[in-house]
Amino acid sequence: MEPPSDPTSQLLRMTGTVTSEELQWMVLDHAQLPADCSGFELLREERLDNETMAKHSGGRQTAASLAELGRTSGYARAFAVPQGAPTLREEPAEVLEVATVAHLFERPQDVERWIDEVFIRGFRDRVGAEEPDGARLTGVETLEVSGFHERAAALLVVHEAPEGTVLASTIVDFRLGRLLGVAYVVAKRDHAYVELATELGAALERQMVRVVLDA
Repeated sequence: MEPPSDPTSQLLRMTGTVTSEELQWMVLDHAQLPADCSGFELLREERLDNETMAKHSGGRQTAASLAELGRTSGYARAFAVPQGAPTLREEPAEVLEVATVAHLFERPQDVERWIDEVFIRGFRDRVGAEEPDGARLTGVETLEVSGFHERAAALLVVHEAPEGTVLASTIVDFRLGRLLGVAYVVAKRDHAYVELATELGAALERQMVRVVLDA
């Protein structure tokens, strides 16, 4: 008699059949945002093929280098607080933007490599560097997150705009088979919104699981 199979292992194997076209159904829509973000409005959404992703990398990546890292495609959807409106109930007008992104890779180990080399090491190596838009990355802090199916990592990344404005992004990256989920929160002060970013990430992971199981 064969031992019962692990449902989680089955789920992770099923990510092998995911296509780039399915990524758009994985990122959160407005109705799936945390209650604190119910007043946010759609800011942008876009398909992130390797050519588009390279354009957003500030010259750090090319379509070819992304393909070498095993990345296939991605999809992003972001929401922003209306101009002048309050955001979180307990801290009005601090959070400016929330977003979720789903990336597809060739193999699960490619996702692991991305988290280590592009996400964690990539941000750490750029501390003190000036971005193409004139902003400067002034600090990176490792954060603790839990509750995801596989590995998850989180960072607080602080940028200073040329005019002195500070923007801090709390970013959660997690692996689900050969999928990479990303959830982030952008605020206008140096503060880690770990709880909100984790809530976004958990909702993203649940939606990714739904799409994988329905495929």
